[in-house]
Amino acid sequence: MKKFFAALLTAVLVLSLTASAFAATGLGAITTVSVKAATADAAGSVAVTTTLCALTLDDEGKIAGVVFDVVESKATTDADASAESLSKNELGESYGMKAYAPSGKEYFEQMDALEAWCIGKTVEEVVTGSADNADLKAGCTIYIGDQLKALQEAAANAQ
Repeated sequence: MKKFFAALLTAVLVLSLTASAFAATGLGAITTVSVKAATADAAGSVAVTTTLCALTLDDEGKIAGVVFDVVESKATTDADASAESLSKNELGESYGMKAYAPSGKEYFEQMDALEAWCIGKTVEEVVTGSADNADLKAGCTIYIGDQLKALQEAAANAQ
């Protein structure tokens, strides 16, 4: 996960330094936590999912660069172990979404399609235009609600 954050911040910095037309960069993170109580037959569990967005806006408020990723961490309450979780992008082909996705694409491929679709649009255009957009749905068939929330937070944090 440290590698992911380093790569994400490097990408944002490179994008922000490579052209004077870039007005702002921001980072957004949406985290959800789910807890399953222990029972007599099974240990309890905790799952933490963080959806991340690094964003660069140009001087007109349009998206010049964007990167999405998700980190899912799970643990049971009967273990004292900790482990570093790889992000979905870091997992690449081994994430295993391709076999189940209507698009036949892995997570990182669907995020590539979403990211490419966002370029040149305002955050508002992305948020309002994503629901039924045929071009986007051709490459990204997964639920992107948390990505859109992270995008909005990244835009709100952009400086």
